[in-house]
Amino acid sequence: MPALALALFGLTLLPLAELVLPERRAALALPSALALAVALAVTGMTAETYDQTRPRRTHLAYVMNADSDTAHWVSGDADPGSWTRRYASGHDQGGLPPGYARNLRWTGPAQPMRAAEPSVQIVSRDGDLLRLRVSTGRGARSVTLRFDRPITEASAAVPGSRPARVAVDGTRPKTWPGEVRFRGLPAGGASITVRVPGGRRLTAIAETTGLTTVPGFVPPPRDLVPSTREDGDLTAVTRTYNLR
Repeated sequence: MPALALALFGLTLLPLAELVLPERRAALALPSALALAVALAVTGMTAETYDQTRPRRTHLAYVMNADSDTAHWVSGDADPGSWTRRYASGHDQGGLPPGYARNLRWTGPAQPMRAAEPSVQIVSRDGDLLRLRVSTGRGARSVTLRFDRPITEASAAVPGSRPARVAVDGTRPKTWPGEVRFRGLPAGGASITVRVPGGRRLTAIAETTGLTTVPGFVPPPRDLVPSTREDGDLTAVTRTYNLR
């Protein structure tokens, strides 16, 4: 990036060259400057190196389908390095749980294990209005509910607090039509009311930080760190529920 910025800065000086150089030399300066810009940009990209002080980032997560007792590694990296490819080196997303695959490029088989998983109880239903009780096992950092249809209204309450309500409008293109995410869900769970016109399926995902408890996992080298994507470096366990 610094090399590219320097090359672009050099191009901005060409008008000045035309003022101070004879016409013929100014004409020769343009292709020379363009060649220099390309050379600097290529050098900057090929010279990119990573080490412990400038680590490379990678995306990796463990996803287990509690309904089928199957598990997979997933990665959203465009071009995973050798460490990431030891877990996710294929492109088959057919075995992933319903409501999970999104912007993923690489997958690989993994060994199932016991981990914190979500639990959703349908308390009542009045047309498109669902009253749910959501909880998860100990250690989960967050719970996500993904619906196959858009949500138009939602409210949530935990023991000892007043319900929080919100109206929902608009659409979410190229992703799940409806999603509710909880951070720091208490041990007693939460009561959730959602209006999902035409909803037929709900996938709940319990997420636990870290991969060290996953069978076969080997920590990455010191020049590799987790990406900034919030769905990476975690253990995700899913359960899918039919709403009709």
